[in-house]
Amino acid sequence: MKRSMVTTTSGGLREEIDFSLLSDAEINRRISTYEQKYGSSFPEHLNQFSCDDAGHDEVFDLMDWETLVEEREERRATRRMRP
Repeated sequence: MKRSMVTTTSGGLREEIDFSLLSDAEINRRISTYEQKYGSSFPEHLNQFSCDDAGHDEVFDLMDWETLVEEREERRATRRMRP
């Protein structure tokens, strides 16, 4: 399954991130960055997340973080299924 997200750069350009093209190391690095930034794992942060209190950056972070976690879990599941 292809996972991608369209973002807008600081220069106003639209950019598509194709998560399937990221290396495992890059996915883990980006997940770790979010865990450090928010002081929790994704499930813990999601459990405490409130749309009413979140700013634009936090909503974007949450979407990006969730997609990274999904990509990592899908890769792990695929590897476990291989003979």
